[in-house]
Formats: sequence, C-alpha cells, structure tokens
Amino acid sequence: MAVSAENPILVVGAGPTGMMVAIELARRGVPCRIVDRKDQPAASSRAFTIHARTMEVFEMQGTLPAFAASCTPSRGFRFNFDGIEETPVIDFGGLRSRYPYVAMTTQHDIERVLRAHLTEQLGVPIEWNHELASFAQTDDGAITGTLRDRASQAEEHVTPPFVVAADGIHSVVRKSIGLPFEGEAYENMIMQMMDTHVDVPDRAPEYVEYYMKEKSFLLTAALPDGSWRVLISDQGETARHTGTRAEAFQAVVDGFGVNLKIVEPIWATQWVIWKRLAEIYARGNVYLAGDSAHVHSPTAGQGMNSCIQDGWNLGWKLALVAQGEAPRALLDTYQRERLPIGKQLIAGTDALHSIMMAHGVDVHERLTLTQVPGWQRTTAELIGGLSYTYRDDIDVEPDLAPLEDGPLPGDRAPDLDLPGGRTLYGALSSGAHLLLLISDDGTMGQAEAIAREYGDRPGRLIESEIVSGAVPGLAEVYGNDANGSFYLIRPDGYIGTRAGFGETRALDGYIARTFARPH
Repeated sequence: MAVSAENPILVVGAGPTGMMVAIELARRGVPCRIVDRKDQPAASSRAFTIHARTMEVFEMQGTLPAFAASCTPSRGFRFNFDGIEETPVIDFGGLRSRYPYVAMTTQHDIERVLRAHLTEQLGVPIEWNHELASFAQTDDGAITGTLRDRASQAEEHVTPPFVVAADGIHSVVRKSIGLPFEGEAYENMIMQMMDTHVDVPDRAPEYVEYYMKEKSFLLTAALPDGSWRVLISDQGETARHTGTRAEAFQAVVDGFGVNLKIVEPIWATQWVIWKRLAEIYARGNVYLAGDSAHVHSPTAGQGMNSCIQDGWNLGWKLALVAQGEAPRALLDTYQRERLPIGKQLIAGTDALHSIMMAHGVDVHERLTLTQVPGWQRTTAELIGGLSYTYRDDIDVEPDLAPLEDGPLPGDRAPDLDLPGGRTLYGALSSGAHLLLLISDDGTMGQAEAIAREYGDRPGRLIESEIVSGAVPGLAEVYGNDANGSFYLIRPDGYIGTRAGFGETRALDGYIARTFARPH
C-alpha cells in the first residue's frame, strides 16, 4: 500500500530512536505518524552521554546547535580500582572528529531537542497516550492494527504501509510478529541510579569517574545543570539497605572514599541489566530499531547512541523507498548493516563490563585488561562510534582500479572544512547523497563533467562538491590521486562508492542498486 497523508508510516515509540526515524521521514516530506503509550514525555533520564559519532549525526541532520547548548564536554572515563594506584583512562581527546570528547547531557534534554524539532519545525505531532492495542501482518506484508487512546478508550483501525518498532525492550510490535529476542540477564547484579544535588569540591571533574571493588561498582559524573549522576552496581546490598535511598547511596560513596555528599535526590531508579539481540531486524514491512532490537550493558553509555544511529540508518532508506525513489531492496540493507553493529556493540559492552562490573573477579585481574597494547585508542574509537563500518556489508563494482589512500566503501566519511566556511557534514544536511570530486587544475574539466552528469539527479538525490588539494587536510583523509578521484557519500555520512575519474561505472552501479530511476 502506498504511503500518503491518509495512510502514513507508523512509528511506535517516541523516544530518541522513534523521533530520529520520524524526523528523517518528515524532513524529506514523507507522511508519518508517531505514537507512544506514555501520557507525556519521561521526566527522568537514564542516558547522559552523547559520543562523537552521534554529534556528527546531529550536525548532518541540522539539529546540532540546539544540542550543543545543553551539553558540556568531558575528556572521557577514568578507572579507579580499589587499592591500586594506577588509574587507566579512556581519553577521547585523540579522536579524529570535531567532537573529541564525551558530551555530557541528559536523555531528557536530548528528547526535548528532538521533540521540538519534530513537532515545532517539521509539524509532526507526537500522539501521547496512544497504544497499539492489536497488530497483525499477512505473508505479503499487509499490515492491520488498532490504535487505542488510553484516556478515552476510543479505538482506530489503521493500515500503515510500514511500521517502525521503536517501543523498547518489551516491544509490542516485535512480540506481535513473533521475532525472537534472545539473551540473558547479568547474574546477581542490580543497577541503581540517581540524579542528585551534592556538596563537592570547587573544581569541575575532567572525567566521568568509575570506581571498582571486587564486588561493587560506583560511577559519578557532573551533569550540565549542576546536578550529579550517581550509579551503583552490586549484588543487591544497596537495594537491601534499611535506610532511605539517599542514605544507601551515601554509604556506597563513602565506602569508596569519594568526596561526594548527597544533599537531595532528584530522582532514582533501579533495574536489571540484560544483553539481548533480535537476530532478525525486519519482517515484511515491519522494522525494529533501538532497544526493540538490542539491549546490553550500560558500560560507557553507548545504548542511546546506538539507538539513534539505528534510526539514522533506517530513516533515509525508508524515505527513499516510500517516495518511490529507491527499490524495496534498499531496505534490506538496514538489517545487513545494523545487525553486525548490534553484535559488535553487545560484544564490546560485555568486554567493558568485564572490567567495570565483573563482580567477584579480583580487581588486579580486571586492571590487566586495560593494559593490552592499543586498548585506550581502540576502545575510544569504538565507544565514540568512529570505527564502526559497513565495509563488509556493502556492494561494490568488481575490478575497479584501486585508489591508494582514503576510506573504503562502507567506512565513515571523514569531515572536511570546505570553501566558504562550510563543512562536509554541513553539506550533507540537505539529506541528499553528496558526490565529492577531488581534483587539481589538470583534472578539473573531468570533475566538472562528472558533476554535471551525476550531480543533478531528479529531486536533488545527488549533489556535487568539487574540492582541490588546497582544502586543509584533504589529502590526509581522502588521499591524493594524481588522476582525480570521487567519493559518493550517503545521506548518513558513510561512503557508498569511490573510484578514480576514469571509473564512473562505480557510480552507475551504485545508482542502479540504490535508486529506482536509472541514471
């Protein structure tokens, strides 16, 4: 069934994942509807870090200025092992990104910015207090469902052409279509967290601090609004404390010897950590994204970031297909690309969990895991989201003459400063593909001819940018082929294809696979 204003795409769940998908659809003019069973936005906030790649995503989307106003930078994470003088750090200052830090914020503020962009600038309301009361999909992908207004109990029959399940770990949509969600809880572990006002030393902390004992864990972090995040993991001792929640947390803080006096808790919560993965991200015309597809240890604050990037990958593809600009097969690449990332994410957070929260394991043994050569840099790039790649999951033309340097198809496209005070990521904020042509005086005629032929797709699906060796840092990140080279960068900031000027069949092949209309 075709997408229309009368029959829009349905996004279930108005957290960061669902709003990312809805924004990517709406800013491309694709009708969508977003519902959430909660009666209003959440007032509390589990996530509190935005990593480098997510900041880059916000820049490409055009929402970064609003986010930047509510963030403060932190150098990274410092590990304090009980009784050990050495304090390893994961320092993000060396990341090759405009955002070489951890942006400290709250999920509440992130959702507020996304919500304002979606509802006020793009005109898509969030339908709070609406639940998916029933849902079914036939073998040919036809979807029927019932939305219920939880206040009035009024019901509405819907037949959306596509459904995005962004409704979390207990996803009604995922359960309705029978997709498995395999995994397990971390044994004998209860996570407890609060945001609180505290008495602290005058200096602002450089790092998010992690404290590890053999059987317990403590995290402390300063938040932009002046409050602090305090997170505890143990084997249930704190949860069994007979005093108030603040007293229980203070006892743990004091036990670690941390100079942090809790004055007034703002809110608190506790939960059990799961690691689960849906081995299938799509069935028919239904797509899982975010926590409905994967959950994992909260180590290093990667959960919300990965969920946002699911929505970023899915949104532009779903929009092109819905508009008839791309074949249905383009949506198959969503699972192909994001499922391996989900697996890497669970493995990576599990490895960090073994350092931070392996209760019962001697802290000296855990310290050795941080002493592997290259651990700091590799871990920073993974947490920052810069080293994730779709290289093994993207199609390329065979037997292309190789370029000596530069990112490969499927890799993250490095940002650049472009002439006129612009940036490459800023150029991607149009939502189109960007054809980056790297030329010098001797190949400028070829570059201009390729730009004319490929850089003016109907509807501006591809835009072109010609740059020369005078652009600072260009050769370092994209190489310097003497005969000229091009990179076709997807709307999500990953390389779709690349080749020298004499190999435009690489562009023809990508266009044939990605767009419904031939070049």
